[in-house]
Amino acid sequence: MAGDSPIEAAECALETARRELGSYAVPVDRTDRIPISVAVGRVLATDATATEAIPNAGIDADAVVFERGHQLRPADLGLLKAAGVNEVLVRQRPQVGIVPTGDELVEFDAGPDEVVETAGFTLAQYADRWGGKVTYRNPVADDAPALRMSVQRDLTRDVVVLTGTEPGDTTRQVVAELGELLADRVAIDPGRETGIAVVENRPVLLLPPSPVDARVGAVQLLRPLLKAFGDGPLAPHPSQSATLTEAIDTDLSVRSFVPVTSAQGTATPLDGTDLGTATKADGWVTVEDSVAAGEPVTVENWDYLP
Repeated sequence: MAGDSPIEAAECALETARRELGSYAVPVDRTDRIPISVAVGRVLATDATATEAIPNAGIDADAVVFERGHQLRPADLGLLKAAGVNEVLVRQRPQVGIVPTGDELVEFDAGPDEVVETAGFTLAQYADRWGGKVTYRNPVADDAPALRMSVQRDLTRDVVVLTGTEPGDTTRQVVAELGELLADRVAIDPGRETGIAVVENRPVLLLPPSPVDARVGAVQLLRPLLKAFGDGPLAPHPSQSATLTEAIDTDLSVRSFVPVTSAQGTATPLDGTDLGTATKADGWVTVEDSVAAGEPVTVENWDYLP
């Protein structure tokens, strides 16, 4: 049912945006029975029970090895195999539809006045690592009927993500007509033009055209949303403590995320948040107030690879 929210909806805090989106994140009840050889990272839909005793691990036959909701790690699978468990019942991964929008976007070989689409493509890689089952669509032009069809097509997914959108554009008008635009902005930087909406009880994340803004909005909003749908733990990013080499000044009305390089216990802010600069970052520092040079900070690695 379409809501009557104005297109220029109010800005909301990051915590409010997470809470609003999370209220629609009912854990996926669809399940798969899969061999343990492909179960790393999956979340158990039922208790995993031993069929054989493992005396040196203190596990008896018929004992629960891992409880429902446990996210399986590589070492867990060895223990399950020793316990005679060859298959497990796991939750299906939450489905996410990613739709890039914009007249100027092309998949390859950009000509004059064209841009190769990267925000949605990069986001698809992140969403897969966060446990989502991703459908990455071809770019859709800023045409109301085409956008309406694209949103409605992906309402079969658990989450819909639209990239390349900003307050007042055609995409947000279409979303507001189909459902409810909850907020046109979120108080984060980069990514302040991130919006949140709901259409037919499906959470819709509206990410700005900038690939870096879209990345920050996705890390802060889509990642916890997918974990909630998957009924899995939202583990903190790997992090390290460091001393800031240069001061960071920030707008107190937003939560800022600053890309930095780190070496020998120090963190140096990078100038700008363009795609190249952000990709070179060793991590990100969360800032809610200005930080002076020499102060300790926590550097989070959003791109951690084991």
